[in-house]
Amino acid sequence: MDSIQDRPLLLRIISSPKTSSYFDLHHLPLSIAVSSLSTSELLHQLGILDEYRRTCTNLYERVRCLFFLYAVHRFYLPLRRRVNDKRVNNSINANDDRSTLKKEYFTCPKGYSALLDRRFEEAIDCFLEFALVDPDSMADYVEKEEEDGRKSFMPKKTRLTSDLTFDPTRTMATVRIVNGERNKEESNSECRYSLCLDSLKNRQQKQQQQAPQSKLLLPSEAASSSLAATYRSLAFQTLADQVKSSVRNHPGNEWMFCVSNVQEQRLRFEEELIVGGGDVMLLEKTPVRMDLSHSCWSDIFFLGMDFPEGARVINCSVDLAVKFQGGKTTDAQPIPPIECRLFLSKVNPGTIKLTSVDLHSSVVLTHVSQVFNYAADYLGLLKAGLVAGGIVPLGLEKVCETKDIPIKDLLAVMLGTDTCHYGLELVTNVHNIPKGSRLAVSTNLLGSIIAVCMRATGQTKSLAGPLLEEERRLVAARAILGEWLGGSGGGWQDSGGVWPGLKLIHGVPSSLGDPEFGISRGRLLPNHKLLSKDEAPVALLHALEKSLVLVHGGMAQNVGPILEMVTEKFLLREEEEWYARHRAMDILDDLLVAFRDVDVKTIARLVTENFFSPIRSVIPWATNAYTETLIERVQQRFSDGFWGFWMLGGASGGGMGFIFDPQIKEDAASILGEIMLETKREMECYLPFAMDPVVFDYSVNDRGTVAKLCQLPKESNGTEQSTSESKIDDCSQAPSSNKALNLLLKQQGFDATLQEHIRSELKSGKIGLANNRLSLECNLTDVIPDDVVVLESDAIPTSVRSRGLEALSSGTVAVVTLAAGVGSRWTQGAGVVKALNPYCFIAGQHRNFLDVHLAKNRKISGDVGTSIPHVITTSWMTDAPISSFVETIEKKDNELIYISKGASIGLRMIPMVRDLKFLFDEQKQKLDDQAQKVQDSLHAALIGWAESIGEGSDYTLNIPKQCLCPVGHWYEIPNLLLNGTLTKMLHDRPQLRTLMLHNIDTIGAYVDPSILGSFLETKSTLAYEVVPRCIEDMGGGLCRVNGKPRLVEGLALPRDEDELKSSYYNSLTTWINIDGLLSQFGLDRNDILESASDKIQHAVHEFSKRLPTYVTIKDVKMRWGNGQEDVHPVTQFEKLWGDMSAIDSIKCSYFVVSRQRGQQLKDPAQLDAWSRDGGAEYLDSICDWTKY
Repeated sequence: MDSIQDRPLLLRIISSPKTSSYFDLHHLPLSIAVSSLSTSELLHQLGILDEYRRTCTNLYERVRCLFFLYAVHRFYLPLRRRVNDKRVNNSINANDDRSTLKKEYFTCPKGYSALLDRRFEEAIDCFLEFALVDPDSMADYVEKEEEDGRKSFMPKKTRLTSDLTFDPTRTMATVRIVNGERNKEESNSECRYSLCLDSLKNRQQKQQQQAPQSKLLLPSEAASSSLAATYRSLAFQTLADQVKSSVRNHPGNEWMFCVSNVQEQRLRFEEELIVGGGDVMLLEKTPVRMDLSHSCWSDIFFLGMDFPEGARVINCSVDLAVKFQGGKTTDAQPIPPIECRLFLSKVNPGTIKLTSVDLHSSVVLTHVSQVFNYAADYLGLLKAGLVAGGIVPLGLEKVCETKDIPIKDLLAVMLGTDTCHYGLELVTNVHNIPKGSRLAVSTNLLGSIIAVCMRATGQTKSLAGPLLEEERRLVAARAILGEWLGGSGGGWQDSGGVWPGLKLIHGVPSSLGDPEFGISRGRLLPNHKLLSKDEAPVALLHALEKSLVLVHGGMAQNVGPILEMVTEKFLLREEEEWYARHRAMDILDDLLVAFRDVDVKTIARLVTENFFSPIRSVIPWATNAYTETLIERVQQRFSDGFWGFWMLGGASGGGMGFIFDPQIKEDAASILGEIMLETKREMECYLPFAMDPVVFDYSVNDRGTVAKLCQLPKESNGTEQSTSESKIDDCSQAPSSNKALNLLLKQQGFDATLQEHIRSELKSGKIGLANNRLSLECNLTDVIPDDVVVLESDAIPTSVRSRGLEALSSGTVAVVTLAAGVGSRWTQGAGVVKALNPYCFIAGQHRNFLDVHLAKNRKISGDVGTSIPHVITTSWMTDAPISSFVETIEKKDNELIYISKGASIGLRMIPMVRDLKFLFDEQKQKLDDQAQKVQDSLHAALIGWAESIGEGSDYTLNIPKQCLCPVGHWYEIPNLLLNGTLTKMLHDRPQLRTLMLHNIDTIGAYVDPSILGSFLETKSTLAYEVVPRCIEDMGGGLCRVNGKPRLVEGLALPRDEDELKSSYYNSLTTWINIDGLLSQFGLDRNDILESASDKIQHAVHEFSKRLPTYVTIKDVKMRWGNGQEDVHPVTQFEKLWGDMSAIDSIKCSYFVVSRQRGQQLKDPAQLDAWSRDGGAEYLDSICDWTKY
């Protein structure tokens, strides 16, 4: 390839310079480019991209290649594969005369092992080689597509943001823009790149002639999913490696990595600290940062390193005080919220003592290796600060792997003495700022620690006072290092509290001498421009203080996935997001003008537009039902006195700003606190709140981080014991009373005898995680074609569909939705009602999972002209909220809805150490090297926690709802028999014959007449729906065990590699023949109608003995302190519905359905891809929202 013009389109986009002549090409959205390519052309260009990125030295081009490869395999090839499957009838189906499936594994085991071990290049090679020999790779796909038909090959993205807008001149809270008027400007931009594409056509036709004449293989969905996951992981690892390299090579940091023994420690404690040892301390006070605009997360590292002109943030350093929390008001005045005290002490010579007053935690370290054990306690950030500050150089970590070093030896060198007569103490205190405030508290605390360490060891010009600009920059660079050490990280604006006042932080092109020069266009670290009095008059800061109410909404969430989405969307240049990013850049320019004009009302309008338009367009998940409800209610309450809203940090729901007319600001602040608290109370059962909302009072800090040398209080005796440890004793969380828990267990009919029996077997080793597995002697293979029925909607005979429609019309079918769970994975153990979690905005409203399932049932009921009964199963944790929700639905729509409350409840236990070790050993997925070290440290701490609490003891450390648990979804169908729900249904509908059971998060499942007809044709008792497996579908599937097809749970698989043998993943959706199932329990319809409770109870009890009981470990959050949380591993016991397929006497069928029908949403991080791959569009098409 001699020139850029001669390169294939995708490579031309990546490698074209950012000059005016290439501007449209360089920023051409991937979706538009892919739509212009035939399948052969696309496959050919993917091969060229993969080859190019292996030798490319340009960081941006290499990473963008990886993201293009990921996106095409994840979103575009699977759809083309499905379209071609139908056209050439290349699917495996039950009519094939083959006796075995075509391959032993659905993906390459060697590649999968390399992926888990983070050997990404090796994994890619393995997956590519596997695709060449994979029998499911398609060689006979349709070559010539009609031009208009290309659009059918493109996944349809669904916009999942509300139409809520803000207009302070209107008294209505919401302004619903109809007929797409709101997006006119954006829709007009659809043709922006048409000229660019037209100009490429002639050249592209020539390249088509040069493309290989032989057919390229179209990979299977499994192969594409494997490659997509690996390309994406390698892209982020490449970015992380560059960030680490830049931090390491930043001037002033290199030496810390090279220290190989304590004698090479170049730092010495300042004379003032040594002379005054035990009597003086350094006190560092640091504000936090409040961002007015981050230009759509433009402070992510890679955006600044590639697109420095677009990386701009305005933030302000502020002091804080809590004004309102939990219904109480205070008159506290704003102060710098972060304090760090560093001093030498005679009490524990030769040690380092770390204390966090706000976390009520203290530890004394005696060896250097303990400093690098970041997750052993709550003080990991303090340890990272010592390392990043240079007191414990990072190079010593490797030394400690062979021989540990006493801290006294390190301190002696830094004191300049042969023996160590002092210890070092670091005490930190964050004053009343809850976790999740979006004020970058942890980063600024880290910056404060680093600053005080640098002052104490002569790394700054002055021991006290503010820092110089170059010193602040070094603190910021080391803060990034410290976050990496602790396994976390944010953007480069987060250390803004180290600087004073209002500032513009912007990306800078790299130049000679920068670590990034020749590698990326921009530097890792930005420049901080303090706005002058002309650019930001003093009157502006006062005006903002008089109008802005700063709050913490009470929600805390992991924004890591959001930052990854931002990086991905930036590199793919999809049109809506790219347009939104440029609008955010314009808004920032307009904000700077409004600053000069001291125009707070315009500032309010701009930050509000920034949230509602650019931010939500780039990342719809930055908003939520809670935030938008608050905005609506505040606008309803204050009308034109409410000027605007802005989001702080990575997502809304935590730190937020509400701007009011200064004349009503004080009253508005109090009322806003009440509105937030009331709204939180309404939503806390289904949204993950960490605490009650907080209203802050704030003032602009015009000094940044500042230190002073001062005397220690005499009563502290040089140890800070009276000021820290006494507070720890007073403030530590006392064990909660068991009275409420015991009463609840009694009310729920908890079986204490069974609990003791399980505990005995658990402690004796008869049951446990290792015992969940099937015997190694089991012969486990993939199923054969005769074991499954592949259901293609356009291939199912009309007669079969007609039979399903007839069954629906005659009222013989009901739906059962499993909703007893509390979303352990969905909220990382927060304990919310997942069924009611408003996870997306679709068809004009925020929708929860039950909304979706009821809308699907409403549509099919309308289609057949008969209401379909709908059962929702609940547990103690979910019954009351779901019952209240259903009452509102029934009043409005009069639907046939039944609530089936679970009759079984479990009490969680502290895990056995052997089970924790087994669990940790089985977690094959490795993390980045430093993150893996932190995780290993955390695992060791959790094992110590289980030992100290008592292995196998009841888990009673938490609030009652977090101590209890469901006992597995197998019980949900027997509960219909036990609690009388089925009796009522049969009285209401005597003709009822069939149930469709599905999980709450299987959002695409509905009563499809074609599938129903297929089930009736089989005359089976049960029919399970399975989906073709992709790389992310881990957790068991459909297998043959000793020749019998059945579903096997992931925790029951005998060997690790058995996971890769199953071609189909279990969606859990099950069609049930009621009478056939009753007969398996030794019951009949009359027993149910006559409510023969003793017989039913005995039948269920006896049948349950035929199924295994699994030991599982789940994560549970325990909230404490000021928005803090611990995640505890707890043991639960479950019987699972899929094991019904192992009962020999039950005739089971297995239906292969589409991924859109069988997809399960287990993690919010899936939502973005779900909205882009056609999943959300499919859901909308099978729902009836007319009654909403």
